[in-house]
Amino acid sequence: MVNFNQGLDIRLMTEEKAELLKHIKISAIHFAWDRYEDKDTILGKFEMFRKLTKINAHNLQVYVLCGYDTTFEQDLERITTLRNMGYAPYVMLYNKAQIPKGSRLRKLQRWVNNRFIFWAVDSFEEYQRWH
Repeated sequence: MVNFNQGLDIRLMTEEKAELLKHIKISAIHFAWDRYEDKDTILGKFEMFRKLTKINAHNLQVYVLCGYDTTFEQDLERITTLRNMGYAPYVMLYNKAQIPKGSRLRKLQRWVNNRFIFWAVDSFEEYQRWH
């Protein structure tokens, strides 16, 4: 059983690599989406990988670097996009020590990284109403 716990670079994914990975007994695979501007390059690769491998969404995690050269709206868009594509995002805060407690970014991280809450509460807006 293999756990790819470091973020693999989805930009390098090809159909051939996805086919090879499909034959490995994988407990979890982690990708990373650090830069918002890579959106046009990687969304098709995320779709292709999911379609070819059919790996369970709970085993597909994507590290999402938030607060680095992005707006809050761009961070939320990446999280929502990944969720809709069948991936489990995991928020990594850039320069976390400098982000005030109770900030929207910290709340976003709390919502996304708590898997039970993230899959039970449909949107960040809904989560904020309760917290």
